Amino acid sequence: MACLVILCGEQEGKYFQLAKRPLSGGRDPATDIQLVDPKVSRRHFQVRREDGGYVIRELRSKNGVLVNGKRITEEQLLCDGDEIKIGDTFLAYYHEDNPDRSNALEQFKRASRELREDRTVGG
Repeated sequence: MACLVILCGEQEGKYFQLAKRPLSGGRDPATDIQLVDPKVSRRHFQVRREDGGYVIRELRSKNGVLVNGKRITEEQLLCDGDEIKIGDTFLAYYHEDNPDRSNALEQFKRASRELREDRTVGG
């Protein structure tokens, strides 16, 4: 399965496995891919599966999305190894993930589930 890996910035090394459903990314904690970066808009971009690959599109953010150093103005098909700049955060797209990595999206889901369970048990 394809993934995005944060290459530099506060979250360096964080890994997001891409899903069959569209994933939103931005500064907002409600996004699927939260980036802790003041130059990232609350809802900055979306990544979705298309024809066996993934495309990225910018969601009317202030600072845009750069793929391999070029600002995108429409959906961009991602290729293995593409570098994506969002705010001051650099990510890389990989068509195949590394199974030894810890998926940040799954960690978020587990943490959210644990918080919900803690609230119902103690509440």
